[in-house]
Amino acid sequence: MKTKKYILFALATLGLATSCQDKDWDAPTSEQAMQAYGNQNLQETNLKTIAEVIALYSNEINNNSLKEVKTPMQIKGVVTGNDAGGNIYNSLYLQDNTGAIAISISQSGLYGPFAVGQTVLVELNGLYVGGYGKQPQIGTTYTNPNKEGATPQVGRMSRYIWQQHYKLLPALPGLIAEPTVVKWNFNTLDIAKDCGKLITLKGVTLAEADGKAVFAPNDGSVTLTSNCANRTITGVSNVVVRTSTYADFAKTVMPTTVVDITGVASRFNDTWQILMRDANDIVESSTEPAPVATPSGTGTAEDPYNVAGVTKYTKSLAAGKESGTVYAKGYIVVVSDIDTSGNFGNATYLISDRQDGATGTFQIYRGYGVNGQKFNEKGATLIEAGQEVLIKGKVINYQGNTPQFAQGSTIVSLK
Repeated sequence: MKTKKYILFALATLGLATSCQDKDWDAPTSEQAMQAYGNQNLQETNLKTIAEVIALYSNEINNNSLKEVKTPMQIKGVVTGNDAGGNIYNSLYLQDNTGAIAISISQSGLYGPFAVGQTVLVELNGLYVGGYGKQPQIGTTYTNPNKEGATPQVGRMSRYIWQQHYKLLPALPGLIAEPTVVKWNFNTLDIAKDCGKLITLKGVTLAEADGKAVFAPNDGSVTLTSNCANRTITGVSNVVVRTSTYADFAKTVMPTTVVDITGVASRFNDTWQILMRDANDIVESSTEPAPVATPSGTGTAEDPYNVAGVTKYTKSLAAGKESGTVYAKGYIVVVSDIDTSGNFGNATYLISDRQDGATGTFQIYRGYGVNGQKFNEKGATLIEAGQEVLIKGKVINYQGNTPQFAQGSTIVSLK
C-alpha cells in the first residue's frame, strides 16, 4: 500500500514538472548573459586608449619591468586572441583602434566569456602594466622563485582578481578589430606600436615545410622554447610563426604552398611572433608569392654577401653559434630602434636586397654607425630607410631560427 502511494506521488510530481516546462519562458538575452560575468559596478571614469596606456608605461614595457596602476583608469577593446585553439596560454589579447595589449590571467577556458569579437571594459587600478620581451602586458607582479636575484615581472593574475577588473559590453559601433593585412613581410608595421595586433600576412611560405614537418613536434626534432616551436617565413629574418606543443593543431603538417597566415602579432624583443589561434588561421593564398633574390657573394670586403646570401650562410650555422667576421650589403628598409640619447648609441634595423623589402629582410641587432661610431655621439651619421649600406660584423642564427648580425656590427659605408 505504501509502495502504491509513493508511485502516485512520483507521477504527480512528474506531471507538475512537465507542466512547468511547458510554460513559455523567456530565453536569457545576451545582455543578461554578459551580466553573469565580471564586475557590473565598473564605470568609465577615466577611459584611456590602449596606445595611451602603453605610452604612460613605456619605460616599464621597454625595460621588461612593471609598475602598479594606482589611480582609476580604464581601457576598452575587442578580444582578438584567446585560448580556444590551445596556442595562447592563460592570456587574452585586447585591441582597440589605437593599439593592442596582452592580459595575463591564471585561468583556462577563457574563450567561453571572452570569445573573439567580445568587447571588454578593463579597470587597471590595482593591476600592473609592464613588458615581457617588450610586449605590453597587464597582470600582477611575479618573481621567479627558482632564479636567484630575479627581478619582478608581469605575471598572471588570479581569476578572482580578474573577476573584479572587467566588465563585458555589447558590441560598440566604430570599435572593431579587423586584421591588419600585410604582404610578404612586416616592413609596413611598427613593432613598438603594432605589436599584439591581429594581422594577416599574405603570400608567404614556411621555410621548414617539406610535406612531413608539423607545426610543433615534441619529439626533439626542433628546438623548443617554453614548449613552443618557432617556424620561419622564407626570406624573412625577424618573423616567426610560434606554436605551442599543446595547440590543437600542433601536429598538423605545415603546408608547402603559398599561404596567408592570420594571427596575433606579438613580439619578443625585435622578433615578431605570429600566434595563430586555430588551424583555420592558415589558408592557401591567392596572392602572388614574394619575388626571390638569388644568393650571391662570399662574405669578404671585396665580395660581400647580398641579403639572400648572408641569410643562407647564417642559417647554415649551428644554433647560437657566432661566425667569424663577414661583410654584407643591402638597403635599409626599417629602423626598429636607434639610441641617439642613451648610453648604448646603437641601432636595430632591417636590410633587404630591394628597397621595398619584398625579397626578404635580414636583421642587424644593436649595430653601430659608420666606422663603429655610436649614434649618440656628436656628428654621428644617422641611418634611415632607403639608404644602401655595407656592414661588417659577426652573424648568428639566434635560437636556431632568427638569423641576424650579432650585437656590435659596424657600418663600413652608407649611401
